Amino acid sequence: MKMRRVLFVMFFIYMLCFGFVLAQDKPENTAAVIERIYEQMTSDGEADVDLTTLEDDLNYFARNPININNTNKEELEKLQFLSDKQIENFLYYMYRQKRMQTIYELQLVDGFDMFLIRNLLPFVYLGDSEGKKGRRESLSKMLRDGINELYIRSERTLEKKSGYENTMDNAGAEATDKRYLGGPEYLSLKYSFRYKDKIDAGLIGETDAGEQVWGQYHKGFDFYSGYLQLANFGKLKTLVVGNFRANFGMGLVIHPELNFGKSTDIMNVLPRNSGLRKSSSVDEYNFLRGTGVTLRFGKAEVSGFYSYRFIDGDSAGNTFSSIKTDGLHRTLSDLNRKNVISMQVFGGNVNYRFSNANLGITVTDTRLGRDFQPDLKPYNVFYFRGNHQLAAGLNYRFKWNKFTFFGEEATQSAGGYAILNGFTVCPVSTVSFVVLYRLYSKQYDVLLSNAFAEGSKVNNEEGFYLGFEVHPVKRWKITGYMDVYSFPWLRYLVSRPSDGYDAMLEADFLLNKKVEMLWRIRYEQKEKNQTGSETADFTDKYTKASLRYKLLFSPNERCVLKSTIETNSASGRDSELAFGFLFAQELSCSFRKLPLSFDVRYELFDAVNYENRIYSYERDILYAYSVPMLYGRGSRWYLNCRWQVSKNISLWMKVAESLYADRSEVGDGLEKIVGNHKTDVRAMIRFRF
Repeated sequence: MKMRRVLFVMFFIYMLCFGFVLAQDKPENTAAVIERIYEQMTSDGEADVDLTTLEDDLNYFARNPININNTNKEELEKLQFLSDKQIENFLYYMYRQKRMQTIYELQLVDGFDMFLIRNLLPFVYLGDSEGKKGRRESLSKMLRDGINELYIRSERTLEKKSGYENTMDNAGAEATDKRYLGGPEYLSLKYSFRYKDKIDAGLIGETDAGEQVWGQYHKGFDFYSGYLQLANFGKLKTLVVGNFRANFGMGLVIHPELNFGKSTDIMNVLPRNSGLRKSSSVDEYNFLRGTGVTLRFGKAEVSGFYSYRFIDGDSAGNTFSSIKTDGLHRTLSDLNRKNVISMQVFGGNVNYRFSNANLGITVTDTRLGRDFQPDLKPYNVFYFRGNHQLAAGLNYRFKWNKFTFFGEEATQSAGGYAILNGFTVCPVSTVSFVVLYRLYSKQYDVLLSNAFAEGSKVNNEEGFYLGFEVHPVKRWKITGYMDVYSFPWLRYLVSRPSDGYDAMLEADFLLNKKVEMLWRIRYEQKEKNQTGSETADFTDKYTKASLRYKLLFSPNERCVLKSTIETNSASGRDSELAFGFLFAQELSCSFRKLPLSFDVRYELFDAVNYENRIYSYERDILYAYSVPMLYGRGSRWYLNCRWQVSKNISLWMKVAESLYADRSEVGDGLEKIVGNHKTDVRAMIRFRF
């Protein structure tokens, strides 16, 4: 009966959509572009990424488009879907032509295909080439003309989870971690102020579901954040105060931001958001807290930063055995691990630009308030231990003919080294290659590093990656990669040195403005212990193959129909072969006379084994990102709406429900729900003034 209601609602929305939006014409909204970029950058749905910085920049440029006749490398780098090579090609074209006469000239830029230009158009415009960027502006004008925004967001699961059930002795249950301390509501409050690329400031408060807001154990928001960023004031390139991120080189020394890793965006393998930037995310672990500054001196840039913050961990006396990174403080033991270890980070970077090259040096000095002593296991005998870590890296980038070489070499005070080198080459305008070689010794374990890797750490890995992008004929794009890697030492749940490989091939076809198709095949093989325990004597080869087909049909610019089919096979223990399947139908629409847009999706999945789980990106409210894991047998639907209440007030709301046909309980532990369905509701309101 419930299935019939869902299908009826979808049919009604389809009819309503076509009745309202037929033959309308409007550029794609930012959400559509973000979805495309996300799917390009994260072909592996398991990638844990935070798109706050990307969404911040794209939303800003959607309101304040870049004048392509008067821009620079730093501004274009904020459009993260542009690779370094594409930015170089664009700037070279503008150097030769001085200015563009029409937006259609973008097709003449080497490496700018229809797929890229479609992503670019919502964020650029053609203006005068006479620059205003150097004109001084008074502080009073900046404060007067800046944009103030206030965001209030709330969400909860409608079904009651085990952690919120009342008992005969709630206080006793809370004291023994058998009940959450807080209620089931998530709440966040964010204020931001921005004036162009000059001033960016904000304050954030957040409480996750299950965390106590006001009571015996806690009062107020669980997480607070604040930031101020000043940029492009004479020799001052960037000044950050409060929560910020420092990303330098290839990420071997410091990159406290989540990476995209391997993806179908083949040429974007290097870390983005280089330099110092504010952290406006509610991520409670991947940030620094303090101050940093970058100064320009001709062709040189000098950066220095200092951070002092507390992190969560399991502590006993003057030592701690693990770092807690999820930011959740829902039980008493969570609160006892909150902010118990101090972390100081001193760091700096010097970068010098030559005519066709860049050379940089990065140094960090990290000091912990207690000794880090992980429980000794065979796989972690070479992990960092102690309370002081010094790391340094040398990174470079230079051009020679059609090649661009890049890399970084790094070491740390406790021994060990990390090497990441590669190059890109475009022998002709329709063909591009990227090659990466990485060698991370088992002794190299830097707390703040985050670079291209198969494993979760920049440690104990050697690999060779080859990617390519080909445009064989107009409207077609073929991309693919092959990554072969090995682990010289043991890993978690892999009790011997192991190896593996990962390959992907994708074809994109743009028939016209209304029809687009995608085919993607991926195959990976790696080793795991036979029993799934740390002490197994033997390992097995685990393989997984997946095939995805996607069809997008846009009868007009305000309506998009998307169909997705994915199937996979995976071998588990004892070489058993299991299969998974997903079918999803989605509709996205906006109206001509109503300030309303919505996305609705219904999907069926059959992935009984955990190895066959499927990840599927969903559109969501602003600054929220959903990539649910579909595991088991059942269906899922969601409705996501945006309503522009007035010029200065916007409202977002999403309802999503998963229904399972193979279980009577959803989740486990304190997250367990009695029943076969789970319904989540979230809403956000934004005031702009």
